[in-house]
Amino acid sequence: MSKANTLQKPATDETSKAATNQDSTVPQPYILLKTATANKLGKNSAGGIAYRVLADTDRKNLYITITGNDGGGYFSREVVPFSQVEKCLTDWPDAGKALPSKLFKTAFVGRSSNNAGFLAAILRAEDLLTAAPDAETQHVRHGDMATWKAELLTETGTQITLPDMTNSCAVVDGGPDETANKTLSLPRKKA
Repeated sequence: MSKANTLQKPATDETSKAATNQDSTVPQPYILLKTATANKLGKNSAGGIAYRVLADTDRKNLYITITGNDGGGYFSREVVPFSQVEKCLTDWPDAGKALPSKLFKTAFVGRSSNNAGFLAAILRAEDLLTAAPDAETQHVRHGDMATWKAELLTETGTQITLPDMTNSCAVVDGGPDETANKTLSLPRKKA
């Protein structure tokens, strides 16, 4: 990629989504709190979604980043503020009803259609969502988000820096895809 490796500046809860996902000229470190793999949610899906839970160095904000996909398919490697995930849940008009994975689409800047479903799988792995009783492909809130956040923020963790992957997509090998921001065109059949 021709993009310089810069880091995203961690956002505070008050920072807007647009400002959160802009490139920063000053590298910002994160604290890696957890690395894990979530099972995919599709009934015909195999493999898992690798992810990290991060914190800013002040340990005030959490972030999630998808780092791998065992079964193939694109995803955005951006660092997603957990406050954006919470906003998606808060904005859901039917708080007591099942919610679809696509609800989490707005948490990302990247446009991969897999992002929202992969994030839902991560939230299930973290026990923050569970399967809806009447619709296997939908979710209901589960667990105590405030307790989950508080417990993670007390983890020792390791300081890391991440390259800016805003609006980037990745393939199963984990490397960035040079065509991530290009449109795929297929030849039309002749009549």
